Amino acid sequence: MTSIAFAFPSSQVRAAPLPVWAAVAMALMSGCLLALAYSLHPLWWAAWVAPVPVIAAALNGQPSWPRRLGALAGLIAGSTTFGYYTSVTGWPVAVGILLARVWFWSGMVTLAVRSARRLPAWGAVFAWPAFAAGIETVVLAVSPHGSYGSLAYSQMDALPVIQVAALGGVPAIVFMVSCAGALGGLVVGRLMGAILDARDLVIAAALVTAIWGGVLVFGMLRLASPADGRSIPVRLVVTDQFAGEPRSWGAVWAAYAPAVEASSSPGAAIVLPEGIALLSASAANAAALQVATVARAHAETILVGVEARDEAGHYADRALVAGLDGRVSWYDKRHLVPGLEARDRPGSRLLLTSIGGGRAGVAICKDMHFPALGRENALQGAGLMLVPAWDFVRDGWMSDRLTALRGVESGFAIARSTRDGVSSVSDRFGRILVEARSGSAPTVLRYTLRLAATAHSTVYSRVGDLFGWTAAFCAVLMLIWMRARPNADAGERTRTDRAKRA
Repeated sequence: MTSIAFAFPSSQVRAAPLPVWAAVAMALMSGCLLALAYSLHPLWWAAWVAPVPVIAAALNGQPSWPRRLGALAGLIAGSTTFGYYTSVTGWPVAVGILLARVWFWSGMVTLAVRSARRLPAWGAVFAWPAFAAGIETVVLAVSPHGSYGSLAYSQMDALPVIQVAALGGVPAIVFMVSCAGALGGLVVGRLMGAILDARDLVIAAALVTAIWGGVLVFGMLRLASPADGRSIPVRLVVTDQFAGEPRSWGAVWAAYAPAVEASSSPGAAIVLPEGIALLSASAANAAALQVATVARAHAETILVGVEARDEAGHYADRALVAGLDGRVSWYDKRHLVPGLEARDRPGSRLLLTSIGGGRAGVAICKDMHFPALGRENALQGAGLMLVPAWDFVRDGWMSDRLTALRGVESGFAIARSTRDGVSSVSDRFGRILVEARSGSAPTVLRYTLRLAATAHSTVYSRVGDLFGWTAAFCAVLMLIWMRARPNADAGERTRTDRAKRA
Protein backbone atom coordinates (compact mmCIF):
# COMPACT_ATOMS: atom_id res chain seq x y z
CA MET A 1 0.00 0.00 0.00
CA THR A 2 1.37 3.41 -0.97
CA SER A 3 1.84 5.97 1.79
CA ILE A 4 0.38 9.45 1.55
CA ALA A 5 2.12 12.45 3.07
CA PHE A 6 0.48 13.87 6.22
CA ALA A 7 -1.16 10.52 7.00
CA PHE A 8 0.13 7.64 9.10
CA PRO A 9 1.41 5.21 6.45
CA SER A 10 0.97 1.52 7.16
CA SER A 11 4.12 0.69 5.18
CA GLN A 12 7.58 2.16 5.72
CA VAL A 13 7.91 3.80 2.29
CA ARG A 14 9.28 7.35 2.45
CA ALA A 15 7.17 10.10 0.95
CA ALA A 16 8.76 12.47 -1.61
CA PRO A 17 11.40 14.72 -0.03
CA LEU A 18 10.09 18.00 1.32
CA PRO A 19 10.69 20.96 -1.03
CA VAL A 20 13.60 23.14 0.05
CA TRP A 21 11.43 26.23 0.43
CA ALA A 22 9.06 24.37 2.75
CA ALA A 23 11.91 23.06 4.89
CA VAL A 24 13.40 26.54 5.18
CA ALA A 25 10.01 27.97 6.12
CA MET A 26 9.60 25.37 8.87
CA ALA A 27 13.10 26.10 10.21
CA LEU A 28 12.26 29.80 10.26
CA MET A 29 9.07 29.01 12.15
CA SER A 30 11.06 27.11 14.76
CA GLY A 31 13.58 29.94 14.98
CA CYS A 32 10.85 32.52 15.60
CA LEU A 33 9.31 30.37 18.34
CA LEU A 34 12.74 29.85 19.91
CA ALA A 35 13.30 33.62 19.83
CA LEU A 36 10.12 34.00 21.87
CA ALA A 37 11.31 31.31 24.30
CA TYR A 38 14.80 32.83 24.74
CA SER A 39 13.63 36.44 25.01
CA LEU A 40 14.12 38.51 28.16
CA HIS A 41 10.39 38.13 28.85
CA PRO A 42 9.61 34.75 27.26
CA LEU A 43 6.42 32.88 26.38
CA TRP A 44 6.53 29.50 28.16
CA TRP A 45 4.55 27.56 25.56
CA ALA A 46 6.88 28.63 22.73
CA ALA A 47 9.68 26.45 24.14
CA TRP A 48 7.44 23.37 24.00
CA VAL A 49 6.51 23.64 20.33
CA ALA A 50 9.55 25.43 18.87
CA PRO A 51 11.55 22.28 17.91
CA VAL A 52 8.60 20.56 16.23
CA PRO A 53 8.70 22.21 12.75
CA VAL A 54 12.47 22.00 12.28
CA ILE A 55 12.70 18.35 13.42
CA ALA A 56 9.80 17.37 11.16
CA ALA A 57 11.38 19.16 8.21
CA ALA A 58 14.81 17.63 8.83
CA LEU A 59 13.31 14.12 9.05
CA ASN A 60 11.82 14.53 5.59
CA GLY A 61 14.76 16.08 3.78
CA GLN A 62 18.17 15.32 2.39
CA PRO A 63 20.99 14.03 4.69
CA SER A 64 22.66 17.46 4.76
CA TRP A 65 19.50 19.29 5.85
CA PRO A 66 19.38 18.68 9.63
CA ARG A 67 22.56 20.57 10.43
CA ARG A 68 21.71 23.48 8.15
CA LEU A 69 18.10 23.77 9.24
CA GLY A 70 19.11 23.59 12.90
CA ALA A 71 21.73 26.30 12.36
CA LEU A 72 19.12 28.54 10.72
CA ALA A 73 16.71 28.04 13.61
CA GLY A 74 19.50 28.77 16.12
CA LEU A 75 20.47 31.95 14.27
CA ILE A 76 16.91 33.26 14.46
CA ALA A 77 16.67 32.14 18.10
CA GLY A 78 19.64 34.29 19.05
CA SER A 79 18.27 37.42 17.42
CA THR A 80 16.02 38.38 20.35
CA THR A 81 18.82 38.85 22.86
CA PHE A 82 21.72 39.76 20.55
CA GLY A 83 21.24 43.50 21.06
CA TYR A 84 21.04 43.03 24.81
CA TYR A 85 24.26 41.02 24.99
CA THR A 86 25.99 43.54 22.73
CA SER A 87 25.11 46.42 25.05
CA VAL A 88 26.02 44.53 28.23
CA THR A 89 29.03 42.40 27.25
CA GLY A 90 30.27 43.94 23.99
CA TRP A 91 30.37 42.64 20.43
CA PRO A 92 32.89 39.78 20.79
CA VAL A 93 30.99 38.07 23.62
CA ALA A 94 27.62 38.72 21.99
CA VAL A 95 28.79 37.14 18.73
CA GLY A 96 30.23 34.21 20.69
CA ILE A 97 26.90 33.63 22.43
CA LEU A 98 25.07 33.81 19.09
CA LEU A 99 27.44 31.29 17.48
CA ALA A 100 27.08 28.98 20.47
CA ARG A 101 23.31 29.04 20.03
CA VAL A 102 23.68 28.28 16.31
CA TRP A 103 26.04 25.39 17.10
CA PHE A 104 23.74 24.01 19.78
CA TRP A 105 20.60 23.89 17.67
CA SER A 106 22.46 22.64 14.63
CA GLY A 107 23.77 19.76 16.71
CA MET A 108 20.48 19.08 18.44
CA VAL A 109 18.47 18.84 15.21
CA THR A 110 21.14 16.58 13.71
CA LEU A 111 21.02 14.41 16.82
CA ALA A 112 17.22 14.22 16.71
CA VAL A 113 17.26 13.01 13.11
CA ARG A 114 20.10 10.51 13.55
CA SER A 115 18.55 9.04 16.68
CA ALA A 116 15.19 8.72 14.90
CA ARG A 117 16.85 6.84 12.04
CA ARG A 118 18.94 4.51 14.22
CA LEU A 119 16.88 3.96 17.37
CA PRO A 120 13.29 2.92 18.04
CA ALA A 121 11.09 5.99 18.57
CA TRP A 122 10.71 5.26 22.29
CA GLY A 123 14.49 5.63 22.62
CA ALA A 124 14.95 8.42 20.10
CA VAL A 125 12.42 10.65 21.87
CA PHE A 126 14.75 10.87 24.88
CA ALA A 127 18.01 11.43 22.97
CA TRP A 128 17.52 15.17 22.50
CA PRO A 129 16.31 15.77 26.10
CA ALA A 130 19.19 13.77 27.59
CA PHE A 131 21.81 15.68 25.60
CA ALA A 132 20.15 19.05 26.30
CA ALA A 133 20.04 18.34 30.04
CA GLY A 134 23.61 17.07 29.97
CA ILE A 135 24.87 20.18 28.21
CA GLU A 136 23.04 22.37 30.75
CA THR A 137 24.83 20.50 33.53
CA VAL A 138 28.24 21.01 31.95
CA VAL A 139 27.50 24.72 31.47
CA LEU A 140 26.50 25.02 35.14
CA ALA A 141 29.82 23.49 36.11
CA VAL A 142 32.12 25.65 33.94
CA SER A 143 30.40 28.87 32.87
CA PRO A 144 31.34 32.16 34.59
CA HIS A 145 27.71 33.15 34.04
CA GLY A 146 26.25 30.14 35.82
CA SER A 147 22.79 29.22 34.58
CA TYR A 148 22.10 32.51 32.79
CA GLY A 149 20.58 32.09 29.32
CA SER A 150 19.09 28.66 30.02
CA LEU A 151 15.89 27.63 28.24
CA ALA A 152 14.59 26.63 31.69
CA TYR A 153 13.76 30.26 32.49
CA SER A 154 11.22 30.33 29.69
CA GLN A 155 8.99 28.33 32.04
CA MET A 156 8.88 30.76 34.96
CA ASP A 157 5.22 31.58 34.27
CA ALA A 158 4.37 27.85 34.22
CA LEU A 159 4.50 27.28 37.97
CA PRO A 160 3.56 23.55 38.03
CA VAL A 161 6.33 22.83 35.50
CA ILE A 162 9.16 24.56 37.33
CA GLN A 163 8.51 22.62 40.56
CA VAL A 164 10.53 19.78 39.02
CA ALA A 165 13.56 21.97 39.76
CA ALA A 166 13.17 20.88 43.40
CA LEU A 167 14.20 17.42 42.16
CA GLY A 168 16.72 18.10 39.41
CA GLY A 169 17.30 21.83 39.04
CA VAL A 170 17.63 23.62 35.71
CA PRO A 171 18.59 20.41 33.81
CA ALA A 172 15.33 18.75 34.86
CA ILE A 173 13.23 21.61 33.46
CA VAL A 174 15.18 21.59 30.19
CA PHE A 175 14.74 17.82 29.95
CA MET A 176 10.96 18.08 30.35
CA VAL A 177 10.56 20.90 27.82
CA SER A 178 12.78 19.05 25.34
CA CYS A 179 10.69 15.87 25.69
CA ALA A 180 7.62 17.76 24.49
CA GLY A 181 9.46 19.19 21.48
CA ALA A 182 11.15 15.91 20.56
CA LEU A 183 7.91 13.91 20.67
CA GLY A 184 6.05 16.55 18.67
CA GLY A 185 8.79 16.60 16.04
CA LEU A 186 8.72 12.82 15.61
CA VAL A 187 4.93 12.69 15.38
CA VAL A 188 4.65 15.52 12.85
CA GLY A 189 7.63 14.16 10.95
CA ARG A 190 5.90 10.79 10.53
CA LEU A 191 2.65 12.46 9.51
CA MET A 192 4.66 14.11 6.75
CA GLY A 193 6.07 10.76 5.59
CA ALA A 194 9.19 10.05 7.66
CA ILE A 195 10.00 6.39 8.25
CA LEU A 196 9.09 5.77 11.88
CA ASP A 197 7.45 2.69 13.31
CA ALA A 198 3.92 3.54 14.49
CA ARG A 199 3.98 1.12 17.44
CA ASP A 200 7.29 2.49 18.72
CA LEU A 201 5.93 6.02 18.37
CA VAL A 202 2.86 5.14 20.42
CA ILE A 203 5.13 3.72 23.14
CA ALA A 204 7.21 6.92 23.04
CA ALA A 205 4.07 9.05 23.40
CA ALA A 206 2.88 6.96 26.33
CA LEU A 207 6.24 7.27 28.12
CA VAL A 208 6.47 11.03 27.63
CA THR A 209 2.84 11.51 28.69
CA ALA A 210 3.40 9.45 31.83
CA ILE A 211 6.51 11.43 32.77
CA TRP A 212 4.82 14.75 32.09
CA GLY A 213 1.77 13.63 34.06
CA GLY A 214 3.91 12.75 37.06
CA VAL A 215 5.76 16.07 36.90
CA LEU A 216 2.54 18.09 36.72
CA VAL A 217 0.93 16.18 39.59
CA PHE A 218 4.08 16.70 41.66
CA GLY A 219 4.04 20.39 40.80
CA MET A 220 0.39 20.92 41.68
CA LEU A 221 0.71 19.04 44.97
CA ARG A 222 3.74 21.11 45.87
CA LEU A 223 1.94 24.36 45.05
CA ALA A 224 -0.95 23.27 47.26
CA SER A 225 1.32 23.01 50.32
CA PRO A 226 0.04 25.32 53.09
CA ALA A 227 2.04 28.28 54.35
CA ASP A 228 3.47 27.64 57.80
CA GLY A 229 5.70 29.15 60.44
CA ARG A 230 6.14 32.60 61.88
CA SER A 231 5.34 35.87 60.12
CA ILE A 232 8.26 38.02 59.01
CA PRO A 233 7.64 41.51 57.59
CA VAL A 234 9.79 42.12 54.52
CA ARG A 235 10.43 45.59 53.11
CA LEU A 236 12.26 46.39 49.86
CA VAL A 237 13.35 50.03 49.50
CA VAL A 238 14.43 50.94 45.95
CA THR A 239 15.16 54.02 43.86
CA ASP A 240 16.93 54.87 40.60
CA GLN A 241 17.57 58.42 41.75
CA PHE A 242 21.34 58.05 41.57
CA ALA A 243 23.39 57.12 38.52
CA GLY A 244 26.35 54.84 39.05
CA GLU A 245 27.86 54.63 42.53
CA PRO A 246 27.86 57.98 44.36
CA ARG A 247 30.78 58.63 46.69
CA SER A 248 28.74 60.71 49.13
CA TRP A 249 27.13 58.39 51.69
CA GLY A 250 25.36 61.34 53.27
CA ALA A 251 23.45 62.20 50.08
CA VAL A 252 22.56 58.56 49.42
CA TRP A 253 21.38 57.82 52.95
CA ALA A 254 19.36 61.06 52.98
CA ALA A 255 17.41 59.69 50.01
CA TYR A 256 16.87 56.20 51.46
CA ALA A 257 16.53 56.91 55.19
CA PRO A 258 13.01 58.44 55.15
CA ALA A 259 11.62 55.39 53.31
CA VAL A 260 13.51 53.03 55.63
CA GLU A 261 12.16 54.82 58.70
CA ALA A 262 8.61 54.90 57.32
CA SER A 263 8.65 51.17 56.55
CA SER A 264 10.13 50.10 59.88
CA SER A 265 8.46 47.27 61.76
CA PRO A 266 9.75 45.20 64.70
CA GLY A 267 11.36 42.01 63.44
CA ALA A 268 11.29 43.16 59.82
CA ALA A 269 13.92 42.53 57.17
CA ILE A 270 14.62 45.67 55.12
CA VAL A 271 16.67 45.23 51.93
CA LEU A 272 18.22 48.01 49.83
CA PRO A 273 19.80 47.48 46.38
CA GLU A 274 23.37 46.64 45.39
CA GLY A 275 26.11 49.23 45.05
CA ILE A 276 24.15 52.27 46.19
CA ALA A 277 27.44 53.99 47.12
CA LEU A 278 31.21 53.67 46.61
CA LEU A 279 32.89 54.09 49.99
CA SER A 280 36.35 54.15 51.47
CA ALA A 281 37.07 51.89 54.43
CA SER A 282 36.43 54.66 56.95
CA ALA A 283 33.26 55.80 55.18
CA ALA A 284 32.00 52.19 55.08
CA ASN A 285 32.52 51.87 58.83
CA ALA A 286 30.71 55.14 59.45
CA ALA A 287 27.82 54.01 57.22
CA ALA A 288 27.65 50.70 59.05
CA LEU A 289 27.37 52.50 62.40
CA GLN A 290 24.60 54.74 61.07
CA VAL A 291 22.58 51.83 59.62
CA ALA A 292 23.11 49.74 62.76
CA THR A 293 21.73 52.55 64.92
CA VAL A 294 18.49 52.56 62.93
CA ALA A 295 18.28 48.74 62.97
CA ARG A 296 18.74 48.58 66.74
CA ALA A 297 16.25 51.40 67.36
CA HIS A 298 13.49 49.61 65.46
CA ALA A 299 14.52 46.00 66.31
CA GLU A 300 14.86 45.03 62.65
CA THR A 301 17.45 43.74 60.21
CA ILE A 302 18.67 46.13 57.49
CA LEU A 303 20.76 45.06 54.51
CA VAL A 304 22.51 47.62 52.29
CA GLY A 305 24.62 46.95 49.19
CA VAL A 306 27.75 49.10 48.77
CA GLU A 307 31.09 48.91 47.03
CA ALA A 308 33.97 49.43 49.44
CA ARG A 309 37.67 50.12 48.98
CA ASP A 310 40.03 49.08 51.77
CA GLU A 311 43.25 50.78 52.88
CA ALA A 312 45.29 48.70 50.43
CA GLY A 313 43.16 49.93 47.51
CA HIS A 314 41.29 46.65 46.98
CA TYR A 315 37.64 46.87 45.96
CA ALA A 316 34.81 44.54 46.97
CA ASP A 317 31.09 44.43 46.19
CA ARG A 318 29.66 44.10 49.69
CA ALA A 319 26.44 43.73 51.63
CA LEU A 320 26.26 45.45 54.99
CA VAL A 321 23.95 43.54 57.33
CA ALA A 322 22.87 45.31 60.53
CA GLY A 323 20.99 43.05 62.95
CA LEU A 324 18.25 44.00 65.36
CA ASP A 325 20.82 43.98 68.17
CA GLY A 326 22.95 46.53 66.31
CA ARG A 327 25.68 44.11 65.33
CA VAL A 328 27.13 44.51 61.84
CA SER A 329 28.23 41.74 59.46
CA TRP A 330 29.67 41.99 55.96
CA TYR A 331 29.17 39.69 52.97
CA ASP A 332 31.36 39.93 49.86
CA LYS A 333 29.89 39.03 46.49
CA ARG A 334 31.26 35.66 45.38
CA HIS A 335 30.36 35.64 41.67
CA LEU A 336 31.40 38.78 39.81
CA VAL A 337 30.24 39.90 36.37
CA PRO A 338 33.15 39.17 34.00
CA GLY A 339 34.67 42.39 32.72
CA LEU A 340 32.26 44.79 34.40
CA GLU A 341 33.43 43.96 37.92
CA ALA A 342 37.05 43.15 37.12
CA ARG A 343 38.42 45.49 39.81
CA ASP A 344 36.50 43.76 42.61
CA ARG A 345 37.82 40.89 44.67
CA PRO A 346 35.36 37.98 45.02
CA GLY A 347 34.31 36.76 48.42
CA SER A 348 34.63 33.18 49.55
CA ARG A 349 32.30 32.72 52.52
CA LEU A 350 28.58 32.42 53.19
CA LEU A 351 26.78 34.75 55.55
CA LEU A 352 23.62 33.74 57.40
CA THR A 353 21.77 35.80 59.96
CA SER A 354 18.94 35.04 62.39
CA ILE A 355 15.53 36.44 61.46
CA GLY A 356 12.18 35.63 63.02
CA GLY A 357 13.44 32.51 64.75
CA GLY A 358 14.90 31.14 61.53
CA ARG A 359 17.96 31.75 59.36
CA ALA A 360 18.37 34.00 56.34
CA GLY A 361 21.19 33.82 53.82
CA VAL A 362 22.73 36.75 51.96
CA ALA A 363 23.70 36.90 48.29
CA ILE A 364 24.33 39.73 45.82
CA CYS A 365 22.76 39.87 42.34
CA LYS A 366 24.85 37.56 40.09
CA ASP A 367 25.44 35.16 42.98
CA MET A 368 21.89 33.97 42.35
CA HIS A 369 22.76 32.86 38.82
CA PHE A 370 24.57 29.91 40.43
CA PRO A 371 22.38 27.12 41.85
CA ALA A 372 25.29 25.75 43.90
CA LEU A 373 25.36 28.89 46.05
CA GLY A 374 21.65 28.51 46.74
CA ARG A 375 22.18 24.88 47.77
CA GLU A 376 25.00 25.89 50.13
CA ASN A 377 22.71 28.34 51.91
CA ALA A 378 19.85 25.84 52.05
CA LEU A 379 22.09 23.19 53.60
CA GLN A 380 23.04 25.73 56.28
CA GLY A 381 19.36 26.16 57.14
CA ALA A 382 18.41 29.29 55.18
CA GLY A 383 14.65 29.65 54.82
CA LEU A 384 14.97 33.13 53.29
CA MET A 385 17.54 34.78 51.01
CA LEU A 386 18.14 38.54 51.20
CA VAL A 387 19.44 39.74 47.82
CA PRO A 388 20.51 43.28 46.89
CA ALA A 389 20.85 43.59 43.11
CA TRP A 390 21.51 45.97 40.23
CA ASP A 391 20.03 45.12 36.82
CA PHE A 392 20.46 46.45 33.28
CA VAL A 393 16.88 47.76 32.89
CA ARG A 394 16.01 45.51 29.91
CA ASP A 395 16.73 42.30 31.80
CA GLY A 396 14.74 43.22 34.91
CA TRP A 397 12.06 40.54 34.51
CA MET A 398 14.52 37.79 33.60
CA SER A 399 16.97 38.61 36.38
CA ASP A 400 14.16 38.60 38.91
CA ARG A 401 12.68 35.31 37.73
CA LEU A 402 15.93 33.39 37.48
CA THR A 403 16.58 34.44 41.08
CA ALA A 404 13.14 33.13 42.05
CA LEU A 405 14.01 29.74 40.55
CA ARG A 406 16.82 29.35 43.08
CA GLY A 407 14.10 29.31 45.74
CA VAL A 408 12.26 26.48 43.97
CA GLU A 409 15.46 24.47 43.66
CA SER A 410 16.55 24.77 47.27
CA GLY A 411 13.38 25.52 49.23
CA PHE A 412 13.66 29.13 50.43
CA ALA A 413 11.81 32.41 49.97
CA ILE A 414 13.66 35.36 48.40
CA ALA A 415 13.57 39.11 49.00
CA ARG A 416 15.32 40.81 46.08
CA SER A 417 15.79 44.59 46.01
CA THR A 418 17.24 46.06 42.83
CA ARG A 419 18.10 49.21 40.95
CA ASP A 420 17.23 49.58 37.25
CA GLY A 421 15.03 46.50 37.29
CA VAL A 422 12.30 44.50 39.00
CA SER A 423 12.29 43.94 42.76
CA SER A 424 10.17 41.19 44.27
CA VAL A 425 9.40 38.88 47.14
CA SER A 426 8.94 35.26 46.06
CA ASP A 427 8.14 32.11 48.02
CA ARG A 428 9.84 28.71 47.90
CA PHE A 429 7.63 27.68 44.98
CA GLY A 430 8.69 30.56 42.75
CA ARG A 431 5.43 32.47 43.17
CA ILE A 432 5.94 36.22 42.93
CA LEU A 433 4.12 37.58 45.97
CA VAL A 434 4.79 41.26 45.33
CA GLU A 435 6.86 43.04 42.71
CA ALA A 436 7.55 46.50 41.29
CA ARG A 437 9.88 48.10 38.77
CA SER A 438 12.23 50.69 40.21
CA GLY A 439 11.90 54.38 39.33
CA SER A 440 13.35 57.77 40.19
CA ALA A 441 11.20 58.15 43.30
CA PRO A 442 11.85 55.89 46.31
CA THR A 443 9.52 52.88 46.32
CA VAL A 444 8.78 50.55 49.22
CA LEU A 445 7.48 47.02 48.63
CA ARG A 446 5.83 45.43 51.66
CA TYR A 447 4.99 41.80 52.26
CA THR A 448 4.64 39.57 55.30
CA LEU A 449 6.17 36.14 54.76
CA ARG A 450 5.35 33.03 56.73
CA LEU A 451 8.52 31.04 57.29
CA ALA A 452 9.07 27.89 59.29
CA ALA A 453 11.82 27.90 61.90
CA THR A 454 13.31 24.89 60.10
CA ALA A 455 14.15 25.31 56.42
CA HIS A 456 12.35 23.19 53.80
CA SER A 457 15.11 21.14 52.20
CA THR A 458 14.60 19.74 48.70
CA VAL A 459 15.99 16.74 46.87
CA TYR A 460 18.02 19.10 44.68
CA SER A 461 19.52 20.94 47.65
CA ARG A 462 20.80 17.58 48.95
CA VAL A 463 21.94 15.78 45.79
CA GLY A 464 22.78 18.71 43.51
CA ASP A 465 23.03 18.05 39.77
CA LEU A 466 22.75 14.28 40.05
CA PHE A 467 19.90 14.27 37.52
CA GLY A 468 21.88 16.36 35.05
CA TRP A 469 24.99 14.22 35.22
CA THR A 470 22.85 11.09 34.93
CA ALA A 471 21.27 12.57 31.81
CA ALA A 472 24.74 13.26 30.40
CA PHE A 473 25.79 9.66 31.10
CA CYS A 474 22.63 8.34 29.42
CA ALA A 475 23.30 10.56 26.43
CA VAL A 476 26.71 8.94 26.00
CA LEU A 477 25.11 5.49 26.24
CA MET A 478 22.64 6.50 23.52
CA LEU A 479 25.52 7.53 21.28
CA ILE A 480 27.04 4.09 21.73
CA TRP A 481 23.66 2.47 21.05
CA MET A 482 23.21 4.57 17.91
CA ARG A 483 26.62 3.57 16.56
CA ALA A 484 25.79 -0.10 17.09
CA ARG A 485 22.59 0.08 15.06
CA PRO A 486 22.27 0.45 11.27
CA ASN A 487 20.89 3.61 9.71
CA ALA A 488 17.17 3.37 8.98
CA ASP A 489 17.75 4.46 5.39
CA ALA A 490 20.06 1.51 4.77
CA GLY A 491 17.42 -0.90 6.00
CA GLU A 492 14.48 0.75 4.28
CA ARG A 493 14.05 -1.96 1.63
CA THR A 494 14.08 -4.71 4.28
CA ARG A 495 11.37 -3.00 6.30
CA THR A 496 9.30 -2.36 3.20
CA ASP A 497 9.47 -6.02 2.22
CA ARG A 498 8.41 -7.08 5.70
CA ALA A 499 5.49 -4.68 5.60
CA LYS A 500 4.34 -6.05 2.26
CA ARG A 501 4.55 -9.63 3.50
CA ALA A 502 2.51 -8.64 6.58
